[in-house]
Amino acid sequence: MEILWNEKFWFPKGVTWKDMQNVDPKVYIPQIEDIGIFSIVVGLVLLITRFLTERLIVIPLAKCLGVKVRKNVQLTNIPELEQLYKRKKNDARSIKEVAKKTDLSERQVHHWLRKRAKKDSPSTMQKFTECSYHFMFYCTMFVYGLYILWDKSWFWETKYCWIDWPKQNVTRGVYWYYIIELGFYWSLTFTLLIDHKRKDFKEMVVHHLVTMTLMYFSWVCNFVRVGTLVLLVHDAVDYWMAAAKMAKYCKRQTLCEIFFVVFVIVWILTRLMIYPLRVLYTSSIEYYEYLDYFPSAYLFNALLIVLQILHILWTFMIIKIILQKFTEGELKKDSRSDSESDTDDGDTTASEEASPQRHRMVTRQRANIMNGTT
Repeated sequence: MEILWNEKFWFPKGVTWKDMQNVDPKVYIPQIEDIGIFSIVVGLVLLITRFLTERLIVIPLAKCLGVKVRKNVQLTNIPELEQLYKRKKNDARSIKEVAKKTDLSERQVHHWLRKRAKKDSPSTMQKFTECSYHFMFYCTMFVYGLYILWDKSWFWETKYCWIDWPKQNVTRGVYWYYIIELGFYWSLTFTLLIDHKRKDFKEMVVHHLVTMTLMYFSWVCNFVRVGTLVLLVHDAVDYWMAAAKMAKYCKRQTLCEIFFVVFVIVWILTRLMIYPLRVLYTSSIEYYEYLDYFPSAYLFNALLIVLQILHILWTFMIIKIILQKFTEGELKKDSRSDSESDTDDGDTTASEEASPQRHRMVTRQRANIMNGTT
């Protein structure tokens, strides 16, 4: 424990843990015991709130907006096909081998694998409810963050992030801003394995871990002022993407594209301009004018840079979506997603509905295939 809380790591020369103790009742200096376990409890409370909100408000509202509830996928359990599916080997040779073992045709094997993949994929309703949670939280916290920071000196001039350190007072509003945000990221961490997995799953894990580490670090070192700016910059943009996806799932294409345009504009302003030019600037350049660097400050700044690298990676994904609009005429797929298809949750596809004769033929083929597999 002495190594973990070594003063030479956490503070510059001349500053000790005694300097971080609360002596003046009018000035609150952050204490790790005030936020550690409590942030996890808040995360659990947010999970319960999410569950109740989804069942009581979001799902009924989604149904009114036309989001369909997918029927349960009925699938015969065939061990050989299940093994093939889990290996993710769908090449022609593997298909033929399994078809011989199970006395099924290759077409039947393909059909089974498609249904199995559909069973694993999230439904439109699941994706809508997930996005609604993000939308409500980020929008609420962005407004709350603006409210509590609007009259703060460091919100307008970042040099005040360092002036009077380490005896900078943390107000009750800033404390709750931190504790709720930390709880939210804990709740996201709890649900990473059950929420809709996207192509950037690993990046999201890194993002959550880096964000929580940054928040705990900034709390221990009382770099809370910089931390609030980081939180506000991130909250400003995320709910616009959530709104665009929700509109997409409700099949409101025009509204989806409007929200997406706003999202891109806000993303560029916050993640590619304000964050590097103000937040990274003050932590990397302005900092030197007021404090000497020390090991934990180096690590803190390195984590801020990691976030910027993630911003750049996600920017390339956003560019792919923009190119999709120009090449295909509409926003059809989120490039972060493994399965953001626009097809309904029912079994009948649009191409089958286009021709009654074609539909009847496909229906007979499906019936024959299902009879063969069952």
